[in-house]
Amino acid sequence: MTRSADIAVIGAGIVGLACALELAQAGTSVAVVAPRTGDHAGQASRAAGAMLTVFSEVEAAHPQQRVEVEVAERVAARAGYDAWLEQVADLAGRPAPALTPGVWVTASVPADRGELAAIAAAAANAGLAGQLHSPGDVPGLHSKSVFEALWLPGEAGVDAGELVAAAAAAAMAHPRIAWFDADASRITDNGTDLRIEVTDGEPVTAEHLVLAAGVQTSAIVRRSPGLALDLPPVLAGRGVSMMLQAVPERVESPIRTPNRGFACGAHLVARSDGRTYLGATNRLSTRPEPGRRASVDEIATLLHDGVHELNAGLRDAQVTDVRVGYRPYTVDHLPLVGRTANHKVLVATATYRCGILLAPRVATLIRSELEHPGTLDDHSYSPRRAMPVPDLAQLVHGRGDALAELLCQPGGHLPGGAVDQLGSVLCAALVHQHADPAVRRLTRSAPVEEVLPLLLDVAGRSTR
Repeated sequence: MTRSADIAVIGAGIVGLACALELAQAGTSVAVVAPRTGDHAGQASRAAGAMLTVFSEVEAAHPQQRVEVEVAERVAARAGYDAWLEQVADLAGRPAPALTPGVWVTASVPADRGELAAIAAAAANAGLAGQLHSPGDVPGLHSKSVFEALWLPGEAGVDAGELVAAAAAAAMAHPRIAWFDADASRITDNGTDLRIEVTDGEPVTAEHLVLAAGVQTSAIVRRSPGLALDLPPVLAGRGVSMMLQAVPERVESPIRTPNRGFACGAHLVARSDGRTYLGATNRLSTRPEPGRRASVDEIATLLHDGVHELNAGLRDAQVTDVRVGYRPYTVDHLPLVGRTANHKVLVATATYRCGILLAPRVATLIRSELEHPGTLDDHSYSPRRAMPVPDLAQLVHGRGDALAELLCQPGGHLPGGAVDQLGSVLCAALVHQHADPAVRRLTRSAPVEEVLPLLLDVAGRSTR
């Protein structure tokens, strides 16, 4: 097998596989450089739920401009998703996983009313309006705390494991794709082409490279000091999920809570093998450790949210698997898709919690940029876009309620009015704590709201 190609793709998550398939279909030879076998520890795609969350990732606190940009791209991705699944199935010579239509978003606490309203407004503006229902209308939902549920027919569920397996089979079967089963360790540019050093075997060379390595993107760039890409940092959101069997009542369409507490909503998604997926936590990780297992606290939080907010019958279910995945994201929470400062290298990553949905959309954008250089220069996903970096005071502004709620998890409650008071105190304390060198380092390395739980931990330790 020749170890050269027109284009190399580093990464075999769903985004990398979608890019490889799209480019091969365009007539170019593609080399995929990534592990093909093994447990893919820490990979976001194989640990995903997964829901095609076009609208339900919207939060009431999101600026309107961010909502418009994100939703427009997700709507475009959803519009072509069914056709893309058919293409994957044809190339793989096997059925692709079927989509489960619709997603339910539940409201369990008073603040959820505002979250559902923001989600419903985004869906209505896109012409895919949701409908409010009583909890009894939701198959598989059994929670006394839920008082309302929003049905989103424009969203869907899919079996992430089956999807990635089908895309991998399609890549392995494609005559213009060669898959090199190894990790990329370093990239060098010799002027005429790119050389990709791998952990096992001879190097792979290509005229162009698509870097779709998820949370490992920054590490690969650091190991390639001669490669000037001028990329912003790719952060990691650590998520823990479970696979359950013998759930008392099978979920039909996915059920989720709104995002809250700097994390994604808890959710239940049916699997084709009869099991049920329960996910997922979200915590900023400054140093992703793919082999690190789930902690007791992560599991406790996940189970609490699932049992109390989604289905009390989960207490009788059996845990068959616990999974950990690291979601890649940026300071402004928008993906990185397009050409870097090195014109031979493109990047396709930082899709955060929407990678399963956005994968085919990202792939078509990458193909457009390769065929027509400069196409993505002004795109909102461009890796060379301006990316304002907020300071600590801006990060905590308006997040007092979320900080207070974080301290009450799992299962804690505060008396009326106490949330606002405690939130104000916590925000003021964190801003004051900015003099702490550890707080300054964390804020500089990850200037995102998801860093606030880590800052609370640091502040707590410094007072002991």
